[in-house]
Amino acid sequence: MNFLVKRLQSRPNTVILLIAVYFLINLIVRMSLPNSLEMDEAGQVLMSQWYALGYDTQPPFFNWVQHLVIDGIGQSLFALSLVKNLFLFLSYVFYYLAARQVLASKSLAVAAALGLLTIPEIGWLAQRDLTHSNASLFAACLFLYGLFRTLERPTITSYLVTGIAIGIGLLSKYNFSILCFCAFVALLANPAYRQRIFNWRILATAAVALVIVTPHALWLFQNFDIASHDTVEKLETGGQDGVLLQIARGLSELPLTVLSFCALTVLVYASVARGRFWPALRTGNQKTRLIEIMFGVLLVFLLFLIFFMGTAELKTRWISPVLFILPLYLCMKLDVHGIEEGHFLKRFIPVILLLMVLIPASLVLRIVAAGPMNSHPKLTVPYQGFVEDIIRKPAATPALVIAEDAFLAGNIRMQLPQTPVDTETYKLYNPPFDWSAQKPILLVWRANGENRALVPPEVEKRLEQRIGAVPPLQPQTIALPYIYGSDGDLFRFGYAWVVKP
Repeated sequence: MNFLVKRLQSRPNTVILLIAVYFLINLIVRMSLPNSLEMDEAGQVLMSQWYALGYDTQPPFFNWVQHLVIDGIGQSLFALSLVKNLFLFLSYVFYYLAARQVLASKSLAVAAALGLLTIPEIGWLAQRDLTHSNASLFAACLFLYGLFRTLERPTITSYLVTGIAIGIGLLSKYNFSILCFCAFVALLANPAYRQRIFNWRILATAAVALVIVTPHALWLFQNFDIASHDTVEKLETGGQDGVLLQIARGLSELPLTVLSFCALTVLVYASVARGRFWPALRTGNQKTRLIEIMFGVLLVFLLFLIFFMGTAELKTRWISPVLFILPLYLCMKLDVHGIEEGHFLKRFIPVILLLMVLIPASLVLRIVAAGPMNSHPKLTVPYQGFVEDIIRKPAATPALVIAEDAFLAGNIRMQLPQTPVDTETYKLYNPPFDWSAQKPILLVWRANGENRALVPPEVEKRLEQRIGAVPPLQPQTIALPYIYGSDGDLFRFGYAWVVKP
């Protein structure tokens, strides 16, 4: 422990190696778990069947990268985990580089980067099952690095880096625009940095961002209903209530949402800094004030959602594009106030190492202890067993699989990487298939809670779209034990073969 602290103090860039080892461990952990998929993982596997300028309610950047990796090394848990952990690793690296731009203390720059682990959505949830958000985090950290570098030493390179970050961010998550808006308003409101916006080099930032975003923007313009319907529904949650009740719910949700995102981070830094923490919050400089204005703009934006958009249920996705700066902001405050960095890092590193153990351990424990805990995580559903029993044992290779939804479709595709998999969820994609008497179509759905097999209407509708008149179907069910489940705890699949007359 002391050796690591001294090493990080004498050679702060060692933190990059520490971060790399941590994400390598997480990659190995994911590969050791069942090859059933989480929600976002399943979506990536399903959409890796085709390239498109847009897919659904999320921008396509992560899809493109994941597809390229699968094309290069094959479809596997390794391919999925590699992309996720690579994005996260790069996020922490650029966050550290951004911290180096604004902190006099190199040790506090290390603490800022590792502080991302204290944010539950970034430290834990991003590792469990996030994809687009991880790409957006990478872009946000790159943006922060480009922004601070521009504030310190404005060059054409720093403006280009910022533009690349904006382009990638908008191609990763639409809510990345919140970060751009907050930063823009904060720069305008801060006389010390306002001239950075009116610098001619800002044209390079805009140009490179437009080049990156334009192809998808054209798709978005033509398919806005597909891309926006989920977001609109989430924003209008609670709209069935009265206006005053809706606003009251939103206002009550606001502090809880912010607290859930920030509480652990503040607790960790306050505990480590001890009596210096609260006095440090009263200090500041031009850069801390810039971030404080960004936080203020975010608050105004959230209040706008509550009062004018009917948003009664706030999600962390609306605050994470800006509040991810919190660890760096706290370190900036401590840096301005002045703190003995050696003692701070000595107390901080054990907390981070504990998190580095607990996070991957919890990801394993929630799966292997699913039976005793009487829970059914998504990774415990026996998709591999279903494919083994229904397809591989009778050697009945399907020409096409039509699944009930995208999550089920992605999991089936994971088990059958050479078979086209279709679902009603993605109407813009019609995978080609060769239907014959020897290669029937397989319909798959969940039959839990059903006394008898019934083909879901959406599955039958999709089948009709693909082949025309639907022949008589003979639906069946099969019950298989959950992976790591308790004895007698079964998951039921419904399926039907469609044989060509």
